[in-house]
Amino acid sequence: MNSLPVYCFGISCKTADEQLRGRLVVPASAVPDLIGYFIRETGISGAVVISTCNRTEVYFSDVAADTESCSARENARIQNVFSRLDAILCDFAGADIHQMRRYLRYYSGISAVEHLLKVTTSLDSLNIGENEIQGQINRAYTLSRNAGFTDFYLNQMFQQTQHYAKLIRVRAGFSNTAVSYGTLVCNEIAAFAERCRIASPNIMLIGATGQLGSNILKTVKNRDVGNIYITTRNSHENSPRGSEIPVPYASRYRYLKDVSILISVTSSPHFTVTYDECLQEINREHPCLCIDLCVPRDIDPDLGRIPGIELLDFSYFADIIKNHRQKRFSGARLVSRDIRTGALEIQSYIADKIQKRSLFRSLAVSADACSDAVISGSPEPLLFRKLSEV
Repeated sequence: MNSLPVYCFGISCKTADEQLRGRLVVPASAVPDLIGYFIRETGISGAVVISTCNRTEVYFSDVAADTESCSARENARIQNVFSRLDAILCDFAGADIHQMRRYLRYYSGISAVEHLLKVTTSLDSLNIGENEIQGQINRAYTLSRNAGFTDFYLNQMFQQTQHYAKLIRVRAGFSNTAVSYGTLVCNEIAAFAERCRIASPNIMLIGATGQLGSNILKTVKNRDVGNIYITTRNSHENSPRGSEIPVPYASRYRYLKDVSILISVTSSPHFTVTYDECLQEINREHPCLCIDLCVPRDIDPDLGRIPGIELLDFSYFADIIKNHRQKRFSGARLVSRDIRTGALEIQSYIADKIQKRSLFRSLAVSADACSDAVISGSPEPLLFRKLSEV
């Protein structure tokens, strides 16, 4: 008999390319209907569906398989459930089941727990150490739990996995090895502000509409900064949005005296910040950090030679990212054995909780029986007999 009636199957960046993964993407809005269909068609106890750009996986529990008296019947049932569920998923997504089964992976019991722990710690991610997967898994689990599609086993597995994943990530040192340009830029801004004793530095961002620029803007807004001046070539975009203040690109130099941080990340074939024009407007009495994330450059490199102006370019951040990735791979190797250990501890935790629940139920039954005995007038013999059976 399987030690835990939990199972998993799915497709990920480890087994299939982006095009194939895209065929099994399930929108969050469709997940409740899909899980409801799973349960009606197969009789499983509950399920959680995780669907991101890098993976689509179904975690489910099946108490009926766990209670089978014969392991052969148990195995036959779960194999049938796997076959029904993957066919339903492919039919739901409009994918060819026979093509997808070459890439789908299936896990049972402790192997399913181990796989979930590996995914949650991001050791199974394309970008080892990334933070997003934890939030994605938590949102998927919460969606199923709030819809009433999780049982005792799924609740315990996901809750304990989140707990152990945090411990493993800390031991691996992932939180100290950012590989996101947005995070690294914010770290440099924070360090610069601390060195120069600037409480909430004002920032100018040139190129906020691009993918990298929008990511930096989103990250910066979550930090302790002042106004964020965003250059725009659209004359209609002149209304402030909270800390974001649109400024005409042609007038960008006039705002330099108000900022301590200048960031440029465009696809422009020419300099967006030139030496002479910048010097005419910048406040030379206050330090300034210039960050140029472009190849070729956006900011004239000679600005970095001026006292009080620090210039960090693309190669500076690329070297940090390379170093951090190497550290993440080393950290991943360090904690690789922790995945199996964590899965075993989660299994032991769930087994212990089941035993305690069973004990409490027995005590409750015994208490009811003793109460009946007291009413009938012969409590003591029956009381000791019932308690000895627990």
